[in-house]
Amino acid sequence: MILKNKKSLSLVLAIVLLLTGIISYRVYANIAGNKSRGAAQVKSVAVEVSNVSRHDIAPQMEFSASLEPAWTADVSAKVDGRINDLPVNEGDIVKAGSVLASLDTSELNAQVIQAQGNLVAAESSLEQADSDYQRYGTLAAAGAVSAQMMDSARTKRSLAQGQVQAAQGALNLVQEKLNAGAVVAPRDGVITKRYVQAGTYTHAGSAIVTLSDVSSLLAKATVGEAQVSSLSVGAPVKVKVDALNGQLFDGTVSRISPAAALPSRTFTAEVTIPNTNGVLKSGMFAKVEIPTQIHQAALAIPASALVMRDDQKTVFVVGSDNKVQQKVLTLGYVGNGWAEVLDGLTEDDTIVVAGQNKIKDGVVVEPTKDGAN
Repeated sequence: MILKNKKSLSLVLAIVLLLTGIISYRVYANIAGNKSRGAAQVKSVAVEVSNVSRHDIAPQMEFSASLEPAWTADVSAKVDGRINDLPVNEGDIVKAGSVLASLDTSELNAQVIQAQGNLVAAESSLEQADSDYQRYGTLAAAGAVSAQMMDSARTKRSLAQGQVQAAQGALNLVQEKLNAGAVVAPRDGVITKRYVQAGTYTHAGSAIVTLSDVSSLLAKATVGEAQVSSLSVGAPVKVKVDALNGQLFDGTVSRISPAAALPSRTFTAEVTIPNTNGVLKSGMFAKVEIPTQIHQAALAIPASALVMRDDQKTVFVVGSDNKVQQKVLTLGYVGNGWAEVLDGLTEDDTIVVAGQNKIKDGVVVEPTKDGAN
């Protein structure tokens, strides 16, 4: 009985060992096959290569900005009063001198009439005082009146002259208030905001509308102290407006702030953009592109050749044996499809410009020349 059990146990162990061997072999075979297929795939990878060359690099600084009118102001009445008529709406184009609002001037008209009457009365008093003075002068020459009476007549005439001047000033003041009952545009522009409606009682100095000159717009960009030296007033720039499908507009640097804003130590550069056709709107987001000094004959590679590795910009360099080596680069300006290389490559190097996603460091490749070079 014991012998029979030993034979059964031996048989089970033999079967287990056999199965283990078969499984181990198949696993090994699969791993080896995968490695072999992977190596074959890497060796057969075709990539596009290009020689490192020199190009003139035209760096551009790009700043974000919001478009705003070159001139804008709140227009208000000079006097208190109820608005009888407000004929303008937001978006209306007005000319200098156009009436924007008309106030109720019935009370001012009455004050003008009263002031005119006061002036007539003062002028009559002056005329009487002047006649008395002239008459006393004749009598004084004949010795018929005393010097005291002559002085009194002179004083009355001077007082009457002052009353005429005061009455004229009062008339001018109330007449100016009457004229101010018509609120006019100080210059050409567009109504960008209307604050009140007709029938509202407005106070002197309270905004009725906002008037803006949008024949040209300003893009105000914030520039760092390291970049401001590359700018100059009068320099031509390009302004890209995303809201208009990235359309480019010509602009000119019109002002650079003379002092830095603290603590950020940044400067404000104003770019003036003509807007004669009215396409640009105040408040649109824009990108100001400012060219800087050209880097002539700079070592450069296509930007498409760059590969990111651990936050570093690298490129695959093809050796004489067609084996690639991934090199970390020190770059200058990157833009317009090119990357300026400061360190990491020479003109004798050949780099991979297409197919980088299929290779890794040390892989042998089948290079194909880039037709652009």
